[in-house]
Amino acid sequence: MPGSTLEEFAPGIWTVTAPFKIAGSQFGTRMTVIRVGASELILIAPCPIDEVLEAKIRELGSVAAVIAPNCFHYYYFLDALKRFPDAVAFLAEGVDEKIGGAPPNARSLTGEPDPLWKAELEQLAIAGAPQVNEIVFYHRASRTLVLTDFCFNFNPPPKGWTGVFLRIAGAYGKLAVSRLMRSMLKDRSKVRDAVDRILAWDFDRIIVTHGQNVGANAKRLFSEATADL
Repeated sequence: MPGSTLEEFAPGIWTVTAPFKIAGSQFGTRMTVIRVGASELILIAPCPIDEVLEAKIRELGSVAAVIAPNCFHYYYFLDALKRFPDAVAFLAEGVDEKIGGAPPNARSLTGEPDPLWKAELEQLAIAGAPQVNEIVFYHRASRTLVLTDFCFNFNPPPKGWTGVFLRIAGAYGKLAVSRLMRSMLKDRSKVRDAVDRILAWDFDRIIVTHGQNVGANAKRLFSEATADL
């Protein structure tokens, strides 16, 4: 799995960045690992996990939950559960249909935090986008917002075909809600309500699944990216 890295983003949060192509463009993908409680971990939007990465994750703690946070990030979900068979599966609405049925003992991922992580995280559903059904998370201690596909952040922008693709997608060189995502926002009043609730959180960093993470001034950038929604 060349190119994959496990990095500490903030105390109690790590990210794993891995290669991933969409329509010939190298978008990359990112998994978020968060410690909850004394030593348990949750994996959000799993990426490919090999033996080396599995060992590094196990050094951080015991994986208690594997989370598919929207209807698009499920490709490596079942593989992650095989790596960590004692973990509980959490699925955003609609993911079970994509993976051929919910795994045994799976739980629905909703807009309310599970008791497993409610002491560390808040969360909400991006209502009004039924093709996506994304759940976003807020890690209070580090003031970090965790997004999946709701925003991209390719800044600095890549060159070549990927850069061209991002210009077409309306996500070139900035934190942005892509044109594809905008096309799936069916009830703008519900989306606006979710955005306003996110902006009520006291965050200053953002982890994105595609592009570069935001290390500062995140609330201002997110407000600008969503101002016209």
